[in-house]
Amino acid sequence: MALMVVPSQIIAASFVAGVSVPFFLVMVSRGPFRVGNFRNRFRYASLLAIGLWLAIVLSGAEIWRFDAKAIGDMLAGALIIFSAILTTLIVWLLVATGVSVNLLVSLAAKPGPVEIDSWLADYGEGFGVDDLFRDRLNLLCSTGAATVDQSVVSLAKGSRIPAAILGTAMLYFNFQTAR
Repeated sequence: MALMVVPSQIIAASFVAGVSVPFFLVMVSRGPFRVGNFRNRFRYASLLAIGLWLAIVLSGAEIWRFDAKAIGDMLAGALIIFSAILTTLIVWLLVATGVSVNLLVSLAAKPGPVEIDSWLADYGEGFGVDDLFRDRLNLLCSTGAATVDQSVVSLAKGSRIPAAILGTAMLYFNFQTAR
């Protein structure tokens, strides 16, 4: 005997709207709908997803019953859409401002192992930010994305593909990429 759970229209709309957040973010990052400011891009994508959710919910019959199930589904749906927005925000911030991501993409752009000091000086454009970079390098090493052997740093096995994906995302969304 199989148990089949079918979500209500409101919950299904919440999942659709939640999945649409990254798609709206892509839409407002390029082309005729491009929004220049990174914060506003995310805000517009989130508002478009919420608008889509409301349009689907308000066009359905479930919400107009005003019973306890509809109210509960609306609350659950709101939590689903806001969870999707927050999850997308975490990835957005990682791609937009993640120093470790920039370091990883910078290391992936190098053809092989490089001296730590020259890599950090190249990345930091000669500024005295050695402590910050060493901290970030320790984070990359502790997550297994990079390895250090005395004064040589290299990309760990399995890190080239995530670095390429993150580098492509940074390029697509017009974030400054490492040289």
